[in-house]
Amino acid sequence: MAWLEQRGKLFHLVFRISGRKVKKSLKTANPNDAAAMAARIERRLALIDQGDLSIPPDADLMTFLLSDGRLERPVQLTNGTTLKALCDQYLAALPDGSLESNTIYTLKIHLNHLQAVLGERLSIDRLTFASLQRYVDARSRQTGRLGKPLSTVTIKKELTSLSGVWSWAVRMELVKGAFPNKGLRYPKTSEKSPFQTWTEIERRIETGGLTEVEQSELWEGLYLNAAEIGQILDFAEQNVRHELIYPMLVVAAHTGARRSEILRSEAADFDFQSNMVLLRELKRSRGRRTMRTVPLSGRLLRVMRTRLGNVRGRYTFGIDGKPLTVDEASHYFKLTFAGSRWEKIRGWHVFRHSFISNCASQGIDQRMIDAWTGHQTEEMRKRYRHLFPNVQQVALQSVFGT
Repeated sequence: MAWLEQRGKLFHLVFRISGRKVKKSLKTANPNDAAAMAARIERRLALIDQGDLSIPPDADLMTFLLSDGRLERPVQLTNGTTLKALCDQYLAALPDGSLESNTIYTLKIHLNHLQAVLGERLSIDRLTFASLQRYVDARSRQTGRLGKPLSTVTIKKELTSLSGVWSWAVRMELVKGAFPNKGLRYPKTSEKSPFQTWTEIERRIETGGLTEVEQSELWEGLYLNAAEIGQILDFAEQNVRHELIYPMLVVAAHTGARRSEILRSEAADFDFQSNMVLLRELKRSRGRRTMRTVPLSGRLLRVMRTRLGNVRGRYTFGIDGKPLTVDEASHYFKLTFAGSRWEKIRGWHVFRHSFISNCASQGIDQRMIDAWTGHQTEEMRKRYRHLFPNVQQVALQSVFGT
């Protein structure tokens, strides 16, 4: 059995193994981090007691337990330790369930880019402001999707990932000092344009002069009006390439749920007595799972009554007891609309944008929209406040007349 003790601000883990008592500082004052590490270690200790896991004679006990028993010879981080070694140990020490699988996937991409530019063998003690500025300069000259210059937002996200690794290493006393990113100079960013209707985007493209990249950026900002939402759902119902995609699309369109929230959905989350659906979040509060509820529309109520009658297992949108994966959801989304006028839709996120924009266009209080859709940045709220053109015309005419 393992338990936590607090000494000053830091948590210590205490447990017994082979008849001896072991106490070790977890190097963290965060109770959630400490509890997660304690739970992981207790699971490893149980495996050791059962004889399913053995401790190598030359392994550091705590590192071995925290690394899921994978590091027989744990990396000792000292001066000269490489960037790759630090990143590898950070990933190995992530608590089970602390991050979404797609978040870990993105994190690994960021760390790979950092290692590719800065060098896998870069000594951590030589990571300076100058080296980070060189990274920003180098990445800003590279191109991303569709050949577009890499955005400042992407570069900042990559460095934020590295900053997270650095902060963890400081808490674990593997490195010292603050992450040297203060004062970095980034390329100027352009404010994203407000979301636009299908008609507005086509009109802009018809005027000519836009590159394929610029046209693609316009379609990234598409939102569908209520009539178009109905049309695309009708199309999907008749042409869907996987039985789970149509009900998933209705959830996305009528609740503003993120794809990950839909895939995480459980059958018990749909309450037909109160006509509400519970959405399980990860973004609103860091390190803590939160939830929100959204009313069930008539169409969503009908579709989910049918869907839940066919559910076998825990997850609403699962196969053989396992939820559909992100890649599967994206694959069948594209197949469903391939060759139709709707193939211009870039992905699941358009339904979230459309849900919020349609709510805003009907004058629904922003606080209620926030309660239904969860975490939003002020930058996103500004884009969502772009109402339908005719709504704006009516509003202005009410002031000055027709």
